[in-house]
Amino acid sequence: MTYAALCLLLLSGTEIARLVVIAETVVQVGLVTDKQVYDVGNTVQISTNVMVDGTPVTDALVAVEVVSPYNNSYLVRTVKTGEIPNGNWKVQILDLHTCDFQGHPKMSFNTGEVTYIFVVVKNVDTLLAHHVKMALYVQFSDDTPFAAFYPFEMNVEAGQRVNNTVSLPIPASAVIGETQVFASVFSDSPAKGGAAYSPERTVSFYINSTTPTPTPQPQYSNITYRIPSNDAKLGNYTVFAASFYQNTLATRQLTFQVVLLGDVVKDGVVDMRDVQAVLAVFGSKAGDANWNPNADVFKDGKINMRDVATVCNDYGKTAKY
Repeated sequence: MTYAALCLLLLSGTEIARLVVIAETVVQVGLVTDKQVYDVGNTVQISTNVMVDGTPVTDALVAVEVVSPYNNSYLVRTVKTGEIPNGNWKVQILDLHTCDFQGHPKMSFNTGEVTYIFVVVKNVDTLLAHHVKMALYVQFSDDTPFAAFYPFEMNVEAGQRVNNTVSLPIPASAVIGETQVFASVFSDSPAKGGAAYSPERTVSFYINSTTPTPTPQPQYSNITYRIPSNDAKLGNYTVFAASFYQNTLATRQLTFQVVLLGDVVKDGVVDMRDVQAVLAVFGSKAGDANWNPNADVFKDGKINMRDVATVCNDYGKTAKY
């Protein structure tokens, strides 16, 4: 008798036992952008979720990091997949506010001044130390990224509280209005598989004016930001997502591209040279003697009003190759 057949019999030999196979739970992170290629000035939407055996869950945290073509952090956030009840978070952000250099709370700043961001992080675990990497992401009122960085990384002992003050100079080119600060605490950067310890905290401060105000961020599962229309960094951006759920670490990454569609002459500026270049070959198609592939913005093998309109729409935009 084979081993498989033997497993099907009870000791009495009169009944067949059922074999129950318990499959291992599969935890996955979903990650997608609304486009694969973005023009300078476009809005980027990043959507993420956590699935257990293919079913989305509504009580997970996803750490998200966007890395620029220069391999620098460009955006760092913690996203909730749904309304999460107050959990037993091992590491928490107890306080987040802006202040002056003496530590006095302050919410309004002028260009050329320095904003100070005060953060209090605590390891509420009374037994174990945890490795903590804190992230700050700052977004202007027009939804373009201002700064993304990690102010500190350290082992925080059980019950330890860490106070940290970060200086953030406001350049003359800063966008006026309400600016948002997003603070997160991770086990490591999401790009290295680090997961969020607790939900992010946010605070606003104002540059030169209390208006305009930024577009409200999606409440769950999504992140939106806008690519700057000036001095945008072109190339491939990588999005990393990580979540620690049901004692399982799940990660995912993807890449999208930022281009300056209307830059026909490829000098990083859309101006009259680009308009003249596309008009000079208007009506041509691939294979013609005067064909210019750079003027074929839509890559459909012909130069028509769609290409002209895109160049005109991008007029005045600048970028760095």
